[in-house]
Amino acid sequence: MNLPNKITIFRFVCIPVLFLTALVQIKYHWTATFIVYLIGCISDKLDGTIARKHNLITDFGKLFDPLADKAFMLAAFLILINLGWHTELVIMLMMVREFLVAGVRMAASVEGETIPANIFGKLKTLLQMITAGVAFFILALLERNGETVITASGFNPPAYLFNYCTVAFWLTGVVTFISGLKYLKDGWHLIKTK
Repeated sequence: MNLPNKITIFRFVCIPVLFLTALVQIKYHWTATFIVYLIGCISDKLDGTIARKHNLITDFGKLFDPLADKAFMLAAFLILINLGWHTELVIMLMMVREFLVAGVRMAASVEGETIPANIFGKLKTLLQMITAGVAFFILALLERNGETVITASGFNPPAYLFNYCTVAFWLTGVVTFISGLKYLKDGWHLIKTK
């Protein structure tokens, strides 16, 4: 197994660690959550860069890298929903998009075609990473002397944090949905009935 694939597997391993650091309330658990999240995001960039630079692209990587990305981001958003932000509709839009894109890509694969990532897909990934990352960073900043100011089982967030998450989640959700529509448009010829 090559290095990019090992990094992809590492990102899967980061998922339960991310949940653990967020949900087990020890000193500086939000700081630990932010660090694990940051490492996971860096690994997302790192595996693809290494694979392309050293021509280490594999079928395993093509399949599991995007799956690891989706699972990691979904985990981060589920943690934030657990805090009490009622953005389930946004998460539902994101999941619909991910299943839609996966279906279009499978249809393309059957036909021997690939649908390249588009600007909306890249923007979607960036916005998702920034949205969750900033929220985790703010939660880490709110820890004082290792005291858990905000618990993982619901809380009364500062207004600015609540407002940020509401706006950022919806902005990310809209871009995610648009990116899914773009993939559907690009792959429609593959799924139309003949």
